[in-house]
Amino acid sequence: MARRYHILVILLLVGFLSGNSLGACASEVRKVRHHRVAKKGRSGKATVTSQVVKSDKPLDVTTGDGLCASKVNDLAFTILKKQSETEPYKSFTFSPLSVSYALAMTSNGASGATLKEIEALIGQTAAANSFYSHYMARFAPSVAMSNYLALGKRFPVNPAFVKAIEGGYNAQVANLDFGTAEATRQLNDWIKQQSGGEFQDIVKQTHVNEVAYLINYMKFKALWQAPFDKNNTWDRDFTCDDGTTTQVPTMFQYFREEYYEDSKCQAVAKKYDNSELRMLIVLPKDMKINKFVASMSAKDFDNIIAGLKTTRADVDLSLPRFETDCSLDMREMLRDLMPTAFDERANFSKLSNEKAYINRFTQDTRITVNEHGTEASGVTVQSFLVKAMHPQFTANHPFLYFIYDTTTHAILQAGQFCGNKP
Repeated sequence: MARRYHILVILLLVGFLSGNSLGACASEVRKVRHHRVAKKGRSGKATVTSQVVKSDKPLDVTTGDGLCASKVNDLAFTILKKQSETEPYKSFTFSPLSVSYALAMTSNGASGATLKEIEALIGQTAAANSFYSHYMARFAPSVAMSNYLALGKRFPVNPAFVKAIEGGYNAQVANLDFGTAEATRQLNDWIKQQSGGEFQDIVKQTHVNEVAYLINYMKFKALWQAPFDKNNTWDRDFTCDDGTTTQVPTMFQYFREEYYEDSKCQAVAKKYDNSELRMLIVLPKDMKINKFVASMSAKDFDNIIAGLKTTRADVDLSLPRFETDCSLDMREMLRDLMPTAFDERANFSKLSNEKAYINRFTQDTRITVNEHGTEASGVTVQSFLVKAMHPQFTANHPFLYFIYDTTTHAILQAGQFCGNKP
């Protein structure tokens, strides 16, 4: 009988304003676990060894780039719909860009039907390799990226795959003796170093029949172009879709910015300072969040973005200050879309001559949205008194949010907020 070996993909993503952590074993994560990241060590600032070099050149979007970006957004709505249907009354967050990025690295080791399945989600491997190499550089230092490829000593890995990941994705490569405590320690030490100690003991145990670990650490940090004033934050009722009402700290800001409205929803885009990135907040009007998500698509997202570009309005924005941690089992999310990748039918012959498949693929994500501790100019009590004169964007019930760039519209992060409920 042919031996079967495993590929372990661990993803890490953490950040401020849009921050996340991805990781752990899929066998340990069967549904969203909120507040996944330990409180210990959060007060310290993470020191990221970034392997992304800032590019000052305009982002020249080729046809291949446009396709890869659209694939990111298609995947975003696939995951968004599945998770919203699974837990319609809970907040969650994830990074579709990071999932696509990890799949792009993995596709370099795939062949046959498995490669076709992955490329259906990310675009052609060569195009994806090219896209991510210059796309990520465009957003440094707001986006910092590090990759780690750990190879088991027991099974050979094809040199071409190592070259593709080490060269194309600037990954650090190490040979570890999987199944030993020392291998687990070395993996966790790398994660600890990249995250400045914020993430510790992510890998619980390695196994002797694992071929490789692919670890991606991405940190996003950006300031609002127009920060909220903390003096204008107060507790306010938030009506959840299960009929309950809770109090959430709600920020207020009067500003003139891109605004969109139709019969189904309202949307505003908040700019990040010195960046092409935006946060889009989409507030349903008369539908519960899971029904609204089910009705949306990547095309609807693009239509909202197009509408924002044509309309500016004076908006009274009320937005909850929130933090969400969760873990998603991407193996379960993608099983129907990549049916051969996760069992003995997998073809990763470009990675190893041994029979291998992906046995774990998880994403832990964290997002914090707040005033960023900066005094805001132009926000006064007078804004509260004249709010009936211009559009009200009052996020006092569940809403969606998306971090995207203004050139390709690729979604770096997405989620739904349903209130600060455990």
